[in-house]
Amino acid sequence: MKNLFCVLVFLCGTSFIFSQSFSKFENNKEVSSFVINKDLFSDIKISKKGKDKEENKIIDFLSRVEFIKVFSTSNESLRKDMKSVAKKYQKNKSLEQLMKFSDNGKQASFLMKTNPKDELQELMIFVEGSEKNDSVLILFSLS
Repeated sequence: MKNLFCVLVFLCGTSFIFSQSFSKFENNKEVSSFVINKDLFSDIKISKKGKDKEENKIIDFLSRVEFIKVFSTSNESLRKDMKSVAKKYQKNKSLEQLMKFSDNGKQASFLMKTNPKDELQELMIFVEGSEKNDSVLILFSLS
């Protein structure tokens, strides 16, 4: 029982740490941020049944959105911090690399995690800027 309690405290603690890591970007004046939580999608009156299969897929998809977070900065120290947080998040969440590319001094990594049904559960896109280019971190989570 004591071991179970320790494991639960550890798991809650790591979730708290990572949510705090991203919130420091949300409240920083040198970081542009855009955050959408699932409440927005539940507040929008979406018909529960679409006209066709494609509409139903979109409705199902929107109902699964937990959050979308986008952070962007050109500040060099914040770019390094953002890269560090992204790497820790990738490791902690066991995200797998979907693809990676480089263009004009920017490197982009697309990382994902699927659920047991092999459906997308999380997507993280990190664009590492250089010199005057912004670094951009995009997090997308589904239930």
